[in-house]
Amino acid sequence: MVEDSPHGFSSLLSGELADRVRRLELFSRFRVEGLLSGTGKSPFKGFTADFLQHRQYFPGDPLKHLDWRVYGKSERLFIREYEELTNTRLTVVLDVSGSMSHTGASWSKHEFAIRAAAIVTYLAMAQRDSFSLALFREGRAGHVPFGGGRQHLRRVFAALLDTPPRDGTDFSRGLAEATSTVRHRGLTMVFSDFMDDPEAVVRRLAQLRYRGHDVIAAQVHDPSEQELDFNSVTRFHDPEGPTVLVVDPQLIQRQYRLAFETHLAALKGACHRHGFEFIALPVGDAFEVPVFTYLQRRLERFTR
Repeated sequence: MVEDSPHGFSSLLSGELADRVRRLELFSRFRVEGLLSGTGKSPFKGFTADFLQHRQYFPGDPLKHLDWRVYGKSERLFIREYEELTNTRLTVVLDVSGSMSHTGASWSKHEFAIRAAAIVTYLAMAQRDSFSLALFREGRAGHVPFGGGRQHLRRVFAALLDTPPRDGTDFSRGLAEATSTVRHRGLTMVFSDFMDDPEAVVRRLAQLRYRGHDVIAAQVHDPSEQELDFNSVTRFHDPEGPTVLVVDPQLIQRQYRLAFETHLAALKGACHRHGFEFIALPVGDAFEVPVFTYLQRRLERFTR
């Protein structure tokens, strides 16, 4: 159960919701490098956990790992190797730039994103996985290094609550600085509105993928941004700069929607081409629903 505190941790994750999170599962699709005994597959072969393969016996190998059944059939000595299980190293990367402050009918994009991040970090804690938090704007805006357990979760929640969205974004530089300390293979989940050139965004994410990380790009957007559903002349302020535009939304609504949908399609397509996942997280009252739905479908897809 998540205890309340002066930081209002229960506003991120209630006890009832935490119980539901524990029924989910978070994992890397690829072999990872961890420090503790957990649920992820290690890239290193050992003699515990799941059977991996046989290999020829060499003098000096532990005799207790000889497969005598194989010897009885072939009169040849083989060692049974197993695949060690290790904890997944989860890195949550969160965009805290000014554009994340946009608020529609319910939460702001930032409020929604930090609650989604709270779900996955709590799940990592429950699985005994190691997890970290990286925040970025035009550069790195905050960092909680890898750790595990309830006290570490409290540090992550405090950082989520104490870092408001503001200023501009330099996605390439910000993400590079935010993930510069992530040296071991693991699962990296990036929460952002990705309001940048899709190819530039994905090129930076792809660098993590090429280093062996399982990457999930979680795009947080508000339905009001997608629809531009205004009925009269409106002043639009750039949340990351001084620009102000006065337009009649009804005159540009069709072109705007098309441009927004084209941007989403380009971002999703570029992610898939580079071999990592893209998920859309539309802001709504029940912030846990799209996250739960994605995690459940991901588990079903990769464990069939």
